[in-house]
Amino acid sequence: MHELKSIHKMGFRLLKMIHREDSSIIPLHLLELCLSLAQIYIGLFLTAGLIDALLAGDYSTAVRQAGYLLGANLLLGLSIRLLQRRFRSLGTRMWLVFYVWLREKVFAMDYESMEKPEAAEKILFSERTSDMYGGLGSLLNYYFNILRAILNIALSVSLVVHLCLTRPSGGSGLVGSLAAPVPSLALFTALLLGMCACSFRVFTRFAAKQLEIFERHTGVEERIGYMLNNVFGNERVGKIIRVYGMEEMILENSARCQEKSRAYFAERHDVETAANNANNLVSSVFALGAYLLAALKVVTGAVTVGAFTRYVGALNQFGSACFILIAGHGELRKICTTMTDFLAFLDMENPRAPGSIPVEKRDDGEYEFAFENVSFHYPGSDTLVLRDVNFKLRIKGKLAVVGRNGAGKTTFIKLLCRLYEPTQGRITLNGTDIRKYDEEEYRRIFGVVFQDFKLFAFPVWENVAAGYERQDVRIWEALEQADAADMVRNMENGLDTWLYKNVEDGVEVSGGEAQKLALARALYKDIPVVILDEPTAALDPKAEAEVYERFGQMVEGRTSIYISHRMSSCRFCDEIIVFEEGEIVEQGSHEALLAAGGCYAEMWNAQAKYYA
Repeated sequence: MHELKSIHKMGFRLLKMIHREDSSIIPLHLLELCLSLAQIYIGLFLTAGLIDALLAGDYSTAVRQAGYLLGANLLLGLSIRLLQRRFRSLGTRMWLVFYVWLREKVFAMDYESMEKPEAAEKILFSERTSDMYGGLGSLLNYYFNILRAILNIALSVSLVVHLCLTRPSGGSGLVGSLAAPVPSLALFTALLLGMCACSFRVFTRFAAKQLEIFERHTGVEERIGYMLNNVFGNERVGKIIRVYGMEEMILENSARCQEKSRAYFAERHDVETAANNANNLVSSVFALGAYLLAALKVVTGAVTVGAFTRYVGALNQFGSACFILIAGHGELRKICTTMTDFLAFLDMENPRAPGSIPVEKRDDGEYEFAFENVSFHYPGSDTLVLRDVNFKLRIKGKLAVVGRNGAGKTTFIKLLCRLYEPTQGRITLNGTDIRKYDEEEYRRIFGVVFQDFKLFAFPVWENVAAGYERQDVRIWEALEQADAADMVRNMENGLDTWLYKNVEDGVEVSGGEAQKLALARALYKDIPVVILDEPTAALDPKAEAEVYERFGQMVEGRTSIYISHRMSSCRFCDEIIVFEEGEIVEQGSHEALLAAGGCYAEMWNAQAKYYA
């Protein structure tokens, strides 16, 4: 009982969310429910009147009853069909809304929280189980099926109670005694209570089995999802598979996953079949007893033959409604169980306190950043990636951040952009801790090209404008600065050309071309700070040097930061900082650091042959 209460508590919360999204959905379902029940019971009463009129030879009344029956079925049936057509579109919308809610929550969470494995697991599990079990649309349908079943049971029971209370006009002995109101009512009550008790036992027994099977199957679905999305659905791994001859190995892995999945569905089908058979047996025993009771009433003259059909119809409705009620609760239990992680994800709170101070809008671009005793380790790890970093970023200067792999360069940038917060120390903007600023406003200061940048299967202009208003003149200027203008002009639809083939028949761009478009995106954003985190990794060293030389002109009047394993960018910078094991070990100009003969000079000399 406690479990049933928690399931409905979760279900009602989801219903409230659905109602907030579209206030017409629940009223329309209630209207359809009322019309469908009206069609059933109006049909039962009119059919009973039609049969009685025919048996009595009153053909004019029979014709009138038949007309009423036909008209009611036509009007109500047409109304129900129109509503059900509307429900199909609403169901699709609810399926999509589920994913919108997930993504809205993802975008509302801070980057640090979203990088935690448990958050990603909740998202993937929610999406996968929603696809398997129908999600919000199915939850809504099951709730209204349950409500329909409850109302159907109430109406059918009231009719059968009325049947029990009718007094026989004839009959004697045992038959006459059983047909009397009190014995009839006692007999029906015993049948009803016995059916409810048996149905509840069937439900609890098989529901536990179904839940246990579902929980065991989760890992299998994760492996199948990985194979479909990351192996078979990823064209980029095709060359690896062919070069190493991995076809047979991958197919064998896929076959093992599918075999486990087939075993799950076979076991699930067996349990559901057994549950249905048990419920059908219970319903059949109840129906047999109830039909005998109705027959007694007819034999003893308590009701007419037409009324008998009405009561038998009500008993049929009762049996099917009980089955729907039991099955619906089982399905609802399954859906609510799958929605647990979804709601847990929505309930996740950002660990960091939101800032509220607006960032000062400065036309002169005078923004000064300072790292003050900053140390940092990633969540779930005690290893410090940055150690006691102190640094003041020169206003409108060009800064190069260099160091070996894992030295802390990218982490330095993530902290500056407030994707993470320092474990110790603080970062300031114009003397104020950046944690006090509104996050969205603060990030508008930056235009960043990360080393793992991403372009989308959208038109070129949307990839460059990145959510800002489309201004073609500015887009072309940014493309020219990034050396991508000729590439876009040669595309069939120019700025309206779609990238990639995921959605439209777009164009595929190489790694170097994609990096140029990502650079154009950073330049299109009218911002005072430009950060390039290894943006030219797909270019050869000489081409990279040309890009940086051109970038020196592009970012004139802005503060710019360059991160690269290659040292060619350093020649164009006013200042260089060198990271080693999370610490700034050297700082100064290119010439000064070369003369010092330290870590920077060692890295420069190792790569100098490429810059000749």
